[in-house]
Amino acid sequence: MGIERFNNAPQEKITLSSETIESTPPPKHGTVIIMQRHGDYNRETGHLTLDGSRETSERSRTLIEGMLNQIPEEERASVAVLVVASPTQKNEGQRSMETAQLVIESVREAFRRYGIPSENLLTDTPRPVDDIEEPRIFKGDLSYFDLLTQKYGKGTREFWIAYEEDTHADERRRLGAEGPVDMSNRFAHFTHVLSRYARRYHRSNQNIPARLIIWNVSHYDTITTFFKNHVAHIDQKKHIPVDYDGGLSLTIDGDQNASIKMGEAIYPMDFASSGDVSEGSLGESKGA
Repeated sequence: MGIERFNNAPQEKITLSSETIESTPPPKHGTVIIMQRHGDYNRETGHLTLDGSRETSERSRTLIEGMLNQIPEEERASVAVLVVASPTQKNEGQRSMETAQLVIESVREAFRRYGIPSENLLTDTPRPVDDIEEPRIFKGDLSYFDLLTQKYGKGTREFWIAYEEDTHADERRRLGAEGPVDMSNRFAHFTHVLSRYARRYHRSNQNIPARLIIWNVSHYDTITTFFKNHVAHIDQKKHIPVDYDGGLSLTIDGDQNASIKMGEAIYPMDFASSGDVSEGSLGESKGA
């Protein structure tokens, strides 16, 4: 999809926050894919902090209830929610999985309050997905990680600027390490997988008509690079912050028209590619 399709690339500083995740619900026979960063976490343990857990619960409750409130009461039983998350682990904590579990708890409580069948929550626990994990310079061959550490110090601000701007692209490619654009491509690929899953889900539920919400909990790195390279089509070196619990939401209608809306800006997305995805691509299924 060429950049010429866009005349609304952001000209001013932009931050992806919990407020840039639109609360517009999926249309009939349609899907909303939420792309959310994990909550605030402890750098030593890797677990969410107490404040981070509380804020994630409040934000996810506000978002799901905001969507449900816009759907006529007699149609709310058509809403289903699937939750997936990055399995990245730091020490004993899994910040994205923990965030996603709090999302599930918020959705479960909202479904109870709004009289929506519990089986419409398609997962009791988040489905872990490697395609949305943190930068892969931290796993496998650590040569590129070691190179950046030697030049800038481990995990320093300069370390991350060099990684995100791909300052040492030639050396990175020589070492066979994943770069920021590569990371954005795998995140985009999984977004396509989710769109195909949604298409399959709706074909199986044509008589309802269904409204599907897929909640994808990942990381700053995956979401900011996806936004720059696959949504706004702006320079990879431009800094786009992503707050804790911040992100985007993608809407796909029943005719497969897809877009991401942020304020007054609308970014068309192309999910017209053919093909289906099996349940196995998303882990074990509780239902659907």
